[in-house]
Amino acid sequence: MAAERVLVARRGAYGLHLPNLPAAGELLLKAPETWIDWRVERVTGDGQPTEFVDAAHARLRAEPDGWVEIERASATARFHFPTPPEDRELVHPYLAATAGVIARWQGHQCFHAGAFVAGGRAWALLGAKGAGKSSLLAQLAMEGVPILTDDVLVVRGTHGLAGPRCVDLRRATATALGAGEPLGVVGTRERWRMPLGPVEPEVPLGGWIRLDWDEEGGIDALPASEALATIFASLTLRLEPVDPPSLMDLLALPALVVRQPQRMEELSRTADRLLKHIAGE
Repeated sequence: MAAERVLVARRGAYGLHLPNLPAAGELLLKAPETWIDWRVERVTGDGQPTEFVDAAHARLRAEPDGWVEIERASATARFHFPTPPEDRELVHPYLAATAGVIARWQGHQCFHAGAFVAGGRAWALLGAKGAGKSSLLAQLAMEGVPILTDDVLVVRGTHGLAGPRCVDLRRATATALGAGEPLGVVGTRERWRMPLGPVEPEVPLGGWIRLDWDEEGGIDALPASEALATIFASLTLRLEPVDPPSLMDLLALPALVVRQPQRMEELSRTADRLLKHIAGE
């Protein structure tokens, strides 16, 4: 009797099928057939070589003491670290920058942004480092809102692609929400990892949200000039944007500014106010 063939589900993130990271399965989601195969390898070594991105290769620093070489032809990313990171650490946070390069090669846009799903559409959260993006995503997740991605948003056409199934928090947020598993220092900071539920791998983009700190709070339309500047500043690579026509389509989407008090006890109120605003309530 012939042996039965065992089908292994394709797993991935950021539009990539990642077949050789078995220990990170809980951070990945079912990858559609349209997501490209990409291998991730580890090499023992250190150094901070010069960064570059061209049409076939890229080299990026992986802080604090490593770097990654990305090869388009072989569809491989080789991470060089003195102590090779585990699969789960590679998926998040180290894969994010690599995903930005691969997205560029595919003609997709890639942003430093989180995103959640409301009304069947993905809303991108933009803001400077420390603006509270992950904190708000964690609060939304605790209220049952699907989270598309925590740190990097790849956009193919007008659809956002799902990232790893976790949000990494800082101590204050994790303590206030009572959420997150302590990981110690990964990358350049301590992390408390909050697992996320399933989400559709590709979701139409609904609009942009810039987060600002303001004790009064509130939500308003973001003026077009400010939206343009914020969105361009959020591109992961400081290079000429790929596919300008598709980027212009994204710039035409609604843009909001959410001003939130810098107090953890106000986080739930900000999340509820935002969801009601998107629903038109």
